[in-house]
Amino acid sequence: MNLAGGFRFSSSLVAILDAGDGRVVDVNPAFERELGYSRDAMLGRSTLEIDFWPHPQTRATIWAHLRSEHRVCGERVVFRNLARSEFAANLYCEFFEHEGRRLVLAVFQRLESAAAQDAPVEVDPGSYRSLFMSSAEGFYRSLPEGGLIDVNPALARIFGYESPAQMLSEAHDRRARDLYADPAVAVSLIERLHADGHFENQRVQIRRRDGSVVWISENSRCVRDGEGHLLFYEGSIMDIGAQVEAEERLRQSENMYRTLVDSSHDGVFLIRHDGSIGFINEAMAQTLGYRADELIGTNYLKLIAPEAMAEQTVRRNERAGGSYAVQTYDTVMIRKDGTRRLLHVHAGAVDYEGEVASTGTARDVTEEHRQREALEWAERTYRELFQNAVSGMFRSRLDGRIVAANDAFARILGYADASELLESGRGIGDFYANPESRKYVLAQLAASREPVTFEFDACRKDGSMIPTEVRAQAIRDNEGRIVWTEGSAQDISARRRAEIALKDSEARYRTLVEHSQVGVYMMLEDRYTYVNAAFAALFGYREDELVGADFRLLVPPESLEHQEDRYRRRSGGEPSNGDYCIVLMRKDGARIQVVVSAGQVEMHGKRYTSGTIRDVTAQLRVQRELEHNASHDQLTGLSNRVYFERQLEQAIAHAHASGDYHYAVLFLDLDGFKLVNDSLGHASGDDLLMQIAETLSANLGTQCLVARYGGDEFTLLPHGVCPRGRAEQLAQRVLALLAGSFEVRGHRVFSGASVGVVLGHADYQSPDQLLRDADTAMYRAKAGGKSAYVIFDDAMHAAARARLKLETDLRFAVERGEFRIFHQPIVDLRSGRVQGFEALVRWEHPQRGLLLPSEFLEVAGETGTLVALDWWVLEQVCQNLLRWQRRLPAHARLRASVNVDDRQFADRNLIEHLRNVLRRTGADPSTLALEITETVFRRGREEAAQTLHGLKQLGVSLVVDDFGTGYSSLDSFADSPFDALKIDRSFVRDMVTNFRHRAIVRTIAAFAEDMRLDLIAEGVETAEQANLLRDLGCTVAQGFLYAPALPLEEFEALLERGFARQSDSPPSAVA
Repeated sequence: MNLAGGFRFSSSLVAILDAGDGRVVDVNPAFERELGYSRDAMLGRSTLEIDFWPHPQTRATIWAHLRSEHRVCGERVVFRNLARSEFAANLYCEFFEHEGRRLVLAVFQRLESAAAQDAPVEVDPGSYRSLFMSSAEGFYRSLPEGGLIDVNPALARIFGYESPAQMLSEAHDRRARDLYADPAVAVSLIERLHADGHFENQRVQIRRRDGSVVWISENSRCVRDGEGHLLFYEGSIMDIGAQVEAEERLRQSENMYRTLVDSSHDGVFLIRHDGSIGFINEAMAQTLGYRADELIGTNYLKLIAPEAMAEQTVRRNERAGGSYAVQTYDTVMIRKDGTRRLLHVHAGAVDYEGEVASTGTARDVTEEHRQREALEWAERTYRELFQNAVSGMFRSRLDGRIVAANDAFARILGYADASELLESGRGIGDFYANPESRKYVLAQLAASREPVTFEFDACRKDGSMIPTEVRAQAIRDNEGRIVWTEGSAQDISARRRAEIALKDSEARYRTLVEHSQVGVYMMLEDRYTYVNAAFAALFGYREDELVGADFRLLVPPESLEHQEDRYRRRSGGEPSNGDYCIVLMRKDGARIQVVVSAGQVEMHGKRYTSGTIRDVTAQLRVQRELEHNASHDQLTGLSNRVYFERQLEQAIAHAHASGDYHYAVLFLDLDGFKLVNDSLGHASGDDLLMQIAETLSANLGTQCLVARYGGDEFTLLPHGVCPRGRAEQLAQRVLALLAGSFEVRGHRVFSGASVGVVLGHADYQSPDQLLRDADTAMYRAKAGGKSAYVIFDDAMHAAARARLKLETDLRFAVERGEFRIFHQPIVDLRSGRVQGFEALVRWEHPQRGLLLPSEFLEVAGETGTLVALDWWVLEQVCQNLLRWQRRLPAHARLRASVNVDDRQFADRNLIEHLRNVLRRTGADPSTLALEITETVFRRGREEAAQTLHGLKQLGVSLVVDDFGTGYSSLDSFADSPFDALKIDRSFVRDMVTNFRHRAIVRTIAAFAEDMRLDLIAEGVETAEQANLLRDLGCTVAQGFLYAPALPLEEFEALLERGFARQSDSPPSAVA
């Protein structure tokens, strides 16, 4: 299409555009040159796409003006070329039709100077004439005097002529002003032309050929020659009759719709293409808490709640992309006060200001939404309640057809669920076992406007009967007719069974009450209304004598006031405090103790008191005896240990509460009581204990709590304040009372006592602590010579605490690996070579350092840890012995001596344990010697000999340790399999200067030789002792002369030297 070809020689920029979408249809060469684009590059593209407008709003303004006025005349615009240089021009454009297509002719006249602005557009006359004749707009030229020079067909049609020729011929003698409906308007327009040179878009009415009047829009200008003389007028008109009519209708419509919008309760809005609010009515502004003028021009997205922003952005982008689709949705918007409202929006698309805009309505549905949610929740809840109700629920029509039922109702009638029941087609009437029952129910429902409750036997699916309770109501229409019945039903089989069981139970319980051994009664106010036989028998009356009698009949005079008070409080509504014990009176006046259990019960609208009475006279007597026996010693009648400690605990608590610690405890133990038992028998011992208890109680019972603590031990807790002086006086008094003799079954017996005294102190928290220290003081007194007293002091306390800590540390020492084995060499007196060693244990205490056996073995024996320690030492020694024998060939027959304690020797599993140690360690038993003292024979010669022979069978050597210090008979050694004797160090120490000890050593040596036993001397510290022992026949010794007990590493070094002396040569015979 080459529509711009007629303008190829024009210097003005000419473009032909599609009126529908604004795309370029054709351009002239001047347009190509000025913009820098080729014609082909511009065809089919809009001016926006070729970046023609520096200000896109200019394009929108021109199009809006063009659509409303149908032409643009001399509009000053700025455009931009390919090089992005900007130029000013006057724009002239109008619509025209070509081959049924609506196009726009746009002519741009470049403005080179101010003068050029008024220059006419250079248009090829031939091309302009063609457009002039085909234009839909009427064009004309007229003389200043008023005659028409030229008109185009469009102008002729507007004035009602068939052609321009007809109009020019018929109206040639008419002045132009005569064509206007109002001549005064014509005069005014001509005056404007003369004054301004032009006018535009002037709306006026003209008179057509047939005399009718129509509205036109006229543009006109004066055309002058080069000297400024007026040549003619030229102008254009558009028939705007339809437009004016439409505008009028639009005004009326706008008024009507504005009235509707302003009075609407719904919000009405218009959102521009850029998202700003172009219009909003007061209803919507008030919904959001604003005035309308506060929102106009603001971006509506700021009103959208964050949680709704994502969806709203999608809708916004669809509209911005050119979508004209209607959008209906709910969104959450934020009010001015920050609260949220839910709005239902219905929005369509309109062209506004040259762009797509959104307009529509918005309704606040917040409350409606809440109500709908509440309604849905209620419906859902009631539906769930209906479906899940434990009770059966149903609805049926008047003819009995069931229209709704839940599963519970179906299960009552024997169906799996409601669906099965409804599909069965059975009606309500089919389930009545007795048809007459349904007639009765319907009559009741018809007569009542309230729910009716009734019971009947229902016939289940399988034909069985089930007792059922139904609560139903008739639902009526507006005229009061019954439409259907609805209600609930429940299986009352269990209740029926319970009612039957209750009747049976009442009969049983009446029988039980009548024959009960417990007294049962019932009272109304202060008189008995019922008593059973047991109640009457308990008080020695007949039942008819007590029914109607006042309760005071059974109350002894001394208890009447108390019982009257109880009755008044009970009558005043005070609840009973459970069971209570009182003394009542029999008919014969005898008093009995009873336990009453009573409570209130409502019957026949009156409050009764019912209860039971049990005679506990004998029970309480036995209870008192048990309580006495629980707190007293059965033999002596004194308080026992439990009662004494309880009283002492109270004394300690009182002292801490008052801050006064002047109290004391005396703990006494009889001296020599065991001898009385052993010599005269335990019965005599019991007699002695009873006499001593009687003596203490008779003389000190008013001053102290005297208790038998256990065995031959007694404890005293002085009453009141007891400072040190009083405690000592009491201790002296006890010793004096027990200093004399007692007559025990024909024998005069003396038995003094040792007394430990403890004075109160803030540190004592429990009886155990005081009695422990009192026991310590008592044993100190006994150790000091008996028949004495000792007051526990800080020194004893410190010693006791140290002993306790030592015991505690000792129990963990093995686990923590704190014990060490030291090795004292056993050497040949002739060569000085090491033959073996004696294993001696030491304790590496974490705080006290290295402890010798004398510091902990006694405690270990008393706490029961010694035997475990002995076995640990034995196993360690066997492991080390085997290692040295294998590593040092010169000591392949090295021997080890280990002490066996009496407790370990007494273990029945001694032999088996030793066998297991030898098996585990692999030690050679012939190189292991067990040192055993003579005290093992105290347990019995035969038993000790049996154990010794068992040990000997294992292959170990047996050595008598500390020989000569015990009390065993030498005959004990006759059958004992000992291998050697060890001379105790007490004889060796001064044998050089003490002839008696030297004689003992000589005797022991001769005894060993005669018994064919090896002889070992311990405690050798000087060469003189060594020489003398050698001369007496002793060949093996140990002592500081050779080496003290050495730790593991030092003993290994000694073994590697081979000699027990520091020099590498053996000692001389003289040394």
